[in-house]
Parts: sequence; C-alpha cells; structure tokens
Amino acid sequence: MRTLLSAEKNLNFDGKATPLKTALFLLVCLAWLLPGLTGHTPWKYDEAVSQGIVHSLLRGGSWLSPDLAGEPYLAHPPLFFWVTATLTGWLREFIPAHDAARLASGCFMAITMLGVALGARELFGPRAMRVSVLMLIGSVGLVIRGHEMSTDLAWLTGITWTLIAIPMARTRPVLAGVFGGLGFGIAFLSQGSLALGLLLPIVVLTPVLVPDYRPQQPLRHALAWFLAAAPCLLVWPWALYEHAPRMFRLWWSVLGNPILHPSLWAASDGIPTYYFGVAAWFAWPAAPLALGALWNGGIRGLRTPQTRFLLLALLVMLPVLGFCTTPRESNALPLLLPLVLLASGGIDTLRRGAASAFDWFGMLTFGLLTTVLWLGWIAQLTGQPARIVGYLDAQLPGYHATFQPAAFGLALGLTLLWVITILRSRQSARRALVNWTVGMTVSWMLVMTLWLPYVEASRSYQGMMLSLAKAIPPHAGCMASSGLGEPQRGLLYYFLSIRTQRLELGTHTHCRLWLVQSHPRDSFAAPPGWRLLWTGARAGDRSERFQLFEY
Repeated sequence: MRTLLSAEKNLNFDGKATPLKTALFLLVCLAWLLPGLTGHTPWKYDEAVSQGIVHSLLRGGSWLSPDLAGEPYLAHPPLFFWVTATLTGWLREFIPAHDAARLASGCFMAITMLGVALGARELFGPRAMRVSVLMLIGSVGLVIRGHEMSTDLAWLTGITWTLIAIPMARTRPVLAGVFGGLGFGIAFLSQGSLALGLLLPIVVLTPVLVPDYRPQQPLRHALAWFLAAAPCLLVWPWALYEHAPRMFRLWWSVLGNPILHPSLWAASDGIPTYYFGVAAWFAWPAAPLALGALWNGGIRGLRTPQTRFLLLALLVMLPVLGFCTTPRESNALPLLLPLVLLASGGIDTLRRGAASAFDWFGMLTFGLLTTVLWLGWIAQLTGQPARIVGYLDAQLPGYHATFQPAAFGLALGLTLLWVITILRSRQSARRALVNWTVGMTVSWMLVMTLWLPYVEASRSYQGMMLSLAKAIPPHAGCMASSGLGEPQRGLLYYFLSIRTQRLELGTHTHCRLWLVQSHPRDSFAAPPGWRLLWTGARAGDRSERFQLFEY
C-alpha cells in the first residue's frame, strides 16, 4: 500500500479517476462492508429474530409463511429470510450458520452501494459515482444497521433501485423499467404495504412534476416495469393463498387491510415530525451537506431536474414515514437516499471555509475516537491506565482480553492508511468527505477487530443459553414461558431447539418447566409448587433476568 501511495506525491480528490484513487476507494468500501458480517453470534434485536426464522426454514418450516419459534411471523414479508436461508444452506458446512446468514446483509448492502453509484451517475455524471458511495457509507446511522441481519437492508435495496430507475427512463426506458420494477418488487417483499405508500407517489408524480424525467417510451417503460414487478407482487401471495389459506388470511390482515382501509394508513403511534429530527444525525454528514448544496445552488439550483426530483422524493418520504410508521431510528433508512444524492451532486459547491471546518471536525472526531479505542484495547491487555480498566471491568465483569495478531495487524494497517491519506491529500470538499468516511471505516474496523471479543461477550446470548441447557433436567419434556421477547424466543430455538408454550397467549399447558424473563429490579415470586432450578443473564446485562422453574 505504501508503494501505491508513493505513486502520487499528493492525492487530489477532484473526481477524476486514477488507478490509485480507484484502489483506495475499493479498499475503503471493502473495509467498511466486510467487518462485522462474521465472527460473532446473533445480537438482538433484528439479528436474533432473523436467525430464529432462518433456523426454522432450514429445519422444515414453511418457506411461504415463515415462523418464529413455531408462531407465524407477520411483521415482514419473507424475501430477506429466503435469501438468508439460501446462503446459510450453501455455506453452513464451512462457516457457522449465523455468519453465513449475515452474509446476506453484505450482499444487499453491496447491491445498494452499486445502485447509489449508478443513480449518482445518471443524475450528476460519472464524477459523482464514488463520492455518492462514500457519502452513503459515511452516514452515522448506517454503520451499525448496514451490518445487521435485518430485513431493513433488503428494503433499502428495493427503494434504491426503484428511485434510480426514474431518471434512467428518459434514455433507457426498458432497462429502467426492469430495474424499477425489480426494485419495487424487492421493496414490497421486504416491507409490505409501506412500499406502495412510499414509492408509488414518487414513481407517479415525478413524470408530472419533473417533465425532464418523463420516460422516452412510456408504454414500453410501463410494460417492462409491470412485468418485472409482477412476479414479486403476485406469485408469493397467490402461492400462499393456494397452499396455506389460513396463513394467507393472517398475512392479508397485515398487508392488505392497510391498503384498502384509509383509516389504517396512519400508525396509531406515529409522530409526523419525528424523522425531521432523526435525519439530522442519522444522515450525517449527508443531511447538512445536502442543505448546503441547496443553499449554494439558490433558485437556479432548485430549477434543475435533479434537485426537483430528489426534493420530491424527500418531501414524499418524510410525511409518509412520519404518519405511517412507528417512530424508530431504522425507519429513517429511506431518507438516506435522496439526502446522499443531493449532497453528492453539490459537494463541489461547498465553500472553502465550510469544507475546511468539515475536514477538521472529521479528523478531530475520529482522531479522538480511534485514540480512545486503541488506548482502551491496550488497557485491557496491560492493565494500565487503571481508570480505564476499572470502567471496562464494571461494564463487563470477569472479561479477560487476549492478544490476537491478525486483528491487531489489520487494525494497525488501516489506521496507518487513514493517517497517510490525510497527510498526502490536498484540501478540498471531496477530501473532507474522504477523510470522514475513512475515519468512520477505521473506527468501525477497530470495533470489529480489536474490540469484537469484548462486544461479543457483552451482547451474545450463547453463553447464557449453554448455561441454561445444562440446567434442564433429562427427559423434561415441554417448557412453558412468560415474558420472553421475540429475540429471546428466536435464539432459544436457534441454540437449543426449544419452542416454548407461551402463557401470554392463554395456552393451557402441563409442562413441568417454566422459563421466565423479567427485569432484575422486578420482584417475581413463583406460585407454590414451583422450584427455582436456574437463574442467568448475559454478562454485564442489567435489563434482563431469566429464571427456570420446575414443578
């Protein structure tokens, strides 16, 4: 890498492609994408739920109507679980099943990154391709979510390809129709009816309000769009109706009723202004850079078709998400796309003072963060500084760090690469973005290499599940449960192949074992006749307590 960097005395991030900058770009993308996909067990929330569903599919569960620990799972359509289970089936002989499953997240993120690059090229030309991807992966809200086993990543992929097909239709109507239809189908099979309310208004209104993006051949474009989307929209619901009519009625109550009954369009707990505030940090730095681009472009910028199209997408998404979804940070993922593309198109209009401030802020932020991460890791190994060691021990009692040469070498190499990139690059708005994204990537890499054993010890349920397994008497039969959340039920099935009979559902059971999940501060007294066999929790977890009783 030093030889590569020596090829140019200074790196000029001006949007022109060179072999060195292409190599650095690909290295940053891979360094951001790959760490965190393997090497740890499923963490809650979404990962634990997804792993439980995938485990059920691979053990004979219905692929038309996936279930979670024996109960129908209605929150999301099954596309993400199909892809995840397929990858797990192919790779579980070589790597742990949960690592194989999590690779599906990496696949969806890679397809999303490709779509963002193509969309930026269609809107702003080739010089915007790499900067748009760097803007995306530099977003604060995506760094953790983009590596989780979650249906949200398939949803983001579908939205991306639906949106980028709209400007593409003016020159390549058939190809744009295929991309747009497939993207919409993926979005529908990932999130359900929300795809209709979020994407159809943008697809329909853009040709009306932004005439520059009207399809060159509307009929051929519409036909290609419909033919590409139809299998996703029709085949799975029809197969479910034919082979599992009872499950179809349950799914239809979730997917169909919100479409046919306007009174159900709005979520009962929706907060219309929630995502305005969340986007400010979730989409950082894309959100402020997009606002800066709009300000610098002025009235003339607002008249360009690119800006009007992206603003239309943003103005549709904000109220739809605000009114129709439960306030949740991950629901802000769709907002990344218009903000990232707006910021990418206007990055070169950022004024010198603002670019310099952004550059210094990024270097100071990630310089401090990487220093803290390195110092904390060294403290775990050496026992000094004592104050840091005491704090870490208080958070995770009993943890002992070990030196891992491969993780150390990788973390050190990427840290040095970030420092060299900063020292060798010329000051510009693009350099500020590159420094920010590389700093974000280095910090994530340090967490997923040096700190992964510590994070895994604090977030994994595996040790607790193995302890529970030892406490279960032989030939104990069925197990009842109270208070188990979806993640815990999914992982109980994944690790121990146990499906509990939940008392919350009014189940009448004669099980001799009873597993109870509660908060440690809550007092729980078992009814007469029940004897406590085991109690446990994740290491360092102060919010969950599990107790196993026998009658």
